[in-house]
Formats: sequence, C-alpha cells, structure tokens
Amino acid sequence: MKSIILSSRMIHSLGRYPLKRRAGRSFDRNGASVPTETLEFWRLVMKEPAWDESRLSRCFPHVSASSAKLYKRHVWWFIRWLAAQKQSPLDGSALLVSAYIAKMRDMRGWSVSTVNLSHAALVSFYDYLIESELCVDNPARAAFFDRRRSRQRAPKRLPITLFEAEEKKLLEHTRVFPHPEGMTFTTLRRFQLVRLLYFTGLRVSEAIHLKLEDLALESTHPTLRVIGKGDKEREVPLCDQLQQELLAYVEIRQAFLVRHRRCQPDAVAWLFCDALGAPFTAGGVHYMVSQLFESLGFTKNRMGPHVLRHTFATRQFRNGCPPAVVKIWLGHQSLATTLSFYEHVAEGGGGLRPA
Repeated sequence: MKSIILSSRMIHSLGRYPLKRRAGRSFDRNGASVPTETLEFWRLVMKEPAWDESRLSRCFPHVSASSAKLYKRHVWWFIRWLAAQKQSPLDGSALLVSAYIAKMRDMRGWSVSTVNLSHAALVSFYDYLIESELCVDNPARAAFFDRRRSRQRAPKRLPITLFEAEEKKLLEHTRVFPHPEGMTFTTLRRFQLVRLLYFTGLRVSEAIHLKLEDLALESTHPTLRVIGKGDKEREVPLCDQLQQELLAYVEIRQAFLVRHRRCQPDAVAWLFCDALGAPFTAGGVHYMVSQLFESLGFTKNRMGPHVLRHTFATRQFRNGCPPAVVKIWLGHQSLATTLSFYEHVAEGGGGLRPA
C-alpha cells in the first residue's frame, strides 16, 4: 500500500483535536472548529470521511466505559506516533507495533501493566479494522504473542486496603445513622456513598448508576440490583447497618429534592444525585474519596474508591466467607480473578452475610 505523506501541521494537529462531528461540521471538545488537516488525515488513512472519535469508540464494545476511554487514549498515541513516522495504521506490522511499544516504554517509562493495556487496546482496534474490511490481519495480536513468548509479566502486587484502625476511623467520621444534628444533606449524601462502597464493595461505576428501583430495602433479605461490567446483572446483599442507613437516606433525599424544587422528585431515578437530579460522576467520586482519606490522615499509594472495594473483599475473606460467594458479590467473571487478588487472605467457612 502506498505510504501517505503528511505535513508537519497535519501531524501536530492529529493529537490535539479528538473529533466530534455535528451537522456536517467538526469540533473539538471545547467547541472550536477542527483544522481541515486533521479531517484530511482521517480521510486519507481510514479511507472514509466519517471516521472520527465516536467511530473510534465502537472499536471497544466489550469493555466498560472507563476501559474504553483508556483504550482510545492508547490508540490515539499509537496513531500520532505512526503519523510522525509517515505511516498509516493500515500499513501496520508486528514489527511496527513492537517498535512503538518499545519507544513508549523507554520514553515514558511504561510499566509492564501499561504495556499490556496498550497492546490490548491495539488488538481491539485492529480487530475492528478487520471487521470493517479495512485490514486483513492484526499486527498487534502478532506482536502480543511475540511478547508472551518472552515471558514479560506484570509483577504481582497485593491490593491496597485500609487497616482495621483506619476502618474504624472512617466509619466513625462518616456516621450517618441516626442522622447527626446539623449535618447538611450534601455531607450526608457524600458520606452515605462512601459507606455504601465500604459495605458492598461495588465499583464506582456501579454505585453512581444505582436507581431507587434497584433497592430492595423492605425485604427480609435486603439487596441491591447492580449492573456490572458487560451489562451483567447481579444481586448484592446488604448488612443490617447499611439497610437502616439507606432507608433513612431515601427519605431525607426525597425531602431535599422537594425542598429545592429544581426538579420533579418522582422523576429522579438516581440514588445519588444533585439538586438538579443529575447523577455523580466517577471522577467526582474519586476526588471526593481521595480528599476524605487525606483529611483523615490516611497515606496510601492509591487513595481512590477502589481501596474500599479491596477493603470489603479482604474483610469478607478474613471473616471466613467462601471465595465463590465473594466472587459473586464483587461481580468477577471467574473465581480465578478473585483469587488472583485475594489469595493471600482467602479462607473457607463462615457465614453468608456481609460483615
């Protein structure tokens, strides 16, 4: 295939303007018009004028939204690098993909796990090009198998969790039931979300998309209906403490929405929403939890909400909960995934209610 000659301006603009098409025009995320050089690049490289960032999103239908966002970023980096080499993705080879990975590893200090993530993104990208009949083979997959033969594996690290003293400090600081006098609803809502993550081990994306209809709080065995990765549905049981807290929270939430009158309370489905009825964002929850940890004096390599998920799982294993049950509660696809994280604390026996 004939190589495509790109101008320096075209190469520079490629990485700056993730495209969005609207009414026959193209804009970046800030609403500014995208230079025609970037559009021309996609017309030349992908052989079709409609290729843009929304089209790129369709390359990753089998991963979560957060994973797809990371995959897109790695694909953009790869295509920018190709443009600097005056190459097209359609001319890709295993040698070219390996050269890119080696360059990024040396230049940016990529870890083995980041390299694996980039490879997975490129494999999915080329699979989509093959399905679209733009390519006949997958050079990223060939490069991936070459790396596997060299036995490059990410080092195994123990999950970051809270210590028992930190757990007690967190629960005492975020106590919401009975409702402390003088606590505003915004503080109550923030603390209740943190406690939900702590007592259920939900992923952030699962927690922020909970709706009132997903709660079965009046049942003898209270549960949450959760939509996890791959749109897989599961039920997560609630401990008695969290059941009481959520019953009280739902009533206070309703009163808050009625008082502010910025939206119709009955029309707001999200369990955790603002005065306008909009749900929380994953980034907002990550910032909220990290700030809370910092204010409590916790020092961890990672300070995000996933620490609460790891803490939940570790607590269940230490209380004797069977690994197969923890696997279901966490929404893991296989028991091997669960044990790969928590093998160091997994033990048999115990009850079947969350601790």
